[in-house]
Amino acid sequence: MRILFVAPYPLSRIRIRSYGFVSQLAKRHDVTALVLCSNKREVRDVQDLRDDGLTVCAVEDKRVWKVWRVLCAIFTSQPLQVAFDASSSLRGAFNELLAGRDFDIVHVELIRTLGALPQEISLPVVWDAVDCISMLYEQGAKYGATPVLRLIGKSEAARTRAYEYTQLRRFQHVLVTSPRDQEALKLIAQDAGLGADKRPPAPITALPHGVDQEYYQYYQGERQPEMLIFSGKMSFHANVAGALHLAKNIMPLIWRERPQVRLVIAGSKPPTNVRSLAQDSRIGVTGYIDDLRSSIRQAHVAVCPLPYAVGVQNKALEAMALGTPVVASSHVTAGLKAVPGQDILVADEPELFAQAVLCLLEDQALWQMISQNGHMYIEKHHNWKHIVNDLTAIYAQTIYDTNARLLAQER
Repeated sequence: MRILFVAPYPLSRIRIRSYGFVSQLAKRHDVTALVLCSNKREVRDVQDLRDDGLTVCAVEDKRVWKVWRVLCAIFTSQPLQVAFDASSSLRGAFNELLAGRDFDIVHVELIRTLGALPQEISLPVVWDAVDCISMLYEQGAKYGATPVLRLIGKSEAARTRAYEYTQLRRFQHVLVTSPRDQEALKLIAQDAGLGADKRPPAPITALPHGVDQEYYQYYQGERQPEMLIFSGKMSFHANVAGALHLAKNIMPLIWRERPQVRLVIAGSKPPTNVRSLAQDSRIGVTGYIDDLRSSIRQAHVAVCPLPYAVGVQNKALEAMALGTPVVASSHVTAGLKAVPGQDILVADEPELFAQAVLCLLEDQALWQMISQNGHMYIEKHHNWKHIVNDLTAIYAQTIYDTNARLLAQER
C-alpha cells in the first residue's frame, strides 16, 4: 500500500502516535511523510527520520508566519490552531506529491493540518483527529489555569465545534484515540444546528496508539525513593493547569507527611507561571529534555493530576511502560482501559491524590503490583503490531468503500 502521511510537524519519539504509525507502517508499506518544519530542532528530527530510512518531505514554515496567520484569523470563523499551520507551501507540496506519485490513500494527522490541505482531494483520506478539540476547549473554558486561557477556551470552543462538524463530512474516515472522543465527535456530527450540509458524516473509529516497548523497556534498576515526576509538553494549557494544581494543592499535603519528597516537572516550553514553581527548592522544572526516559526511570512515582483532558495521555503510557507507577486524575484515565487500583491509582480530590502518592511511597508491595500491572497493561492494550493491523484494515476498507461509491456514481 502506498501511503501519504501528512503532519504539522516532523515525527519524533516524543510525538508517540504519528512516529509510531509511520515507523511501524513503513515496515510493511511504502510510506511518504509530508511535514512542516519550523526550527533547528525540527530540522534535526527530519534528518533523524531520514537516517532511519524513512521517506520525508519537509516544508519550511517559520514561527513568524504561523503567528501572522493566527492574527489574521482572529476575526474570522477559522479556529486559531487551524490557521496556525495553514501553510500555503505545505498545500503546494501536497499537490506536487499527488501529481508526481501514485498514492493509494492519504493519512492526515490533527485538526491543525486541515487548513493547509486543498478543499478537494482526489484520493480517499483518513483524518486522524486524535482528540475532540472542541471538547478540550470547552473544558479549558471552565478549568484553564489563567483568565486568558479560559477566555481563549470559551472563544475557540464554538468555532472549533462548527469546524469539526464540516470536517467530519469532508473525509472518508475519522480516527480518534479514545471512545469518549469518538462519542463527542458523533454528537457533533448529529448536531443539525451547526450546518445545513446533508452529506453523511464519515465513520469514526477509536484507535489507541501503541508504545514502543523496545524503546520504553520495563526498568528494574535503582530509583530515587522520594522523587515524583510530572512530564509532558509544558506549553500545553492542560499540562499548565495540572502542574499548578499539583504544586499548589497536592504537594503541600504530601510534604506535610514526607517533607523530603521532591517533584520534577519535565517537558518543553514551560511558561513563566510553571518556571516560577522552581523557587521552591523541592521542585525542579527542567524544560526540554532530549530523552525523558531517564527522568521517568529515576522517579518513584509518576503523577498526572490533570483537571481536564481528552484523548489518551502519553505521559501515563510511557511511565507505565517503564514500570513507574502512575497516580492520575479520572480525566486522564477516562481515555484508558486501565483498571483503577490494579494498573493505576486514580484520585481527583487533592487529599485523596496525595494519599495515593503517599501509599506508593510507603508500601513496597503496592508499588511493585502497580509497577508490574501497569507494564502488562501496556503490553496488552498498546501493542503497535495489533494497532497497525487495525489501521491497515481501516485503510483497505476506506479504499474499497471509496472505489465502490465512485463506481455507483458512474452508473
